[in-house]
Amino acid sequence: MSPEPPVPSHDPSPDSVELIDRETGEPVPSADMREEFARLSASADPEAERAFIESKLDMIRTHPILSAADREAAIAELREKLRRPPGPTGPER
Repeated sequence: MSPEPPVPSHDPSPDSVELIDRETGEPVPSADMREEFARLSASADPEAERAFIESKLDMIRTHPILSAADREAAIAELREKLRRPPGPTGPER
């Protein structure tokens, strides 16, 4: 069994408890990357986004184990998530 990764405290302040690697006991470097992520997301190529989403839909449509009903439900769930405005925790739509 592989070791569990460190878990963040969900405290965005710079004074929050640092993450400790359970295997080594050493601090795990971390940084608040929300601004960088927002910058990169704002400059995303709409055609690349469309192609990515289409690839996910194709993956669902051709999944070898999902039933037709499960595929339809997964596609409906993905489409519903894409209709939502971005939330406070990330780009979920």
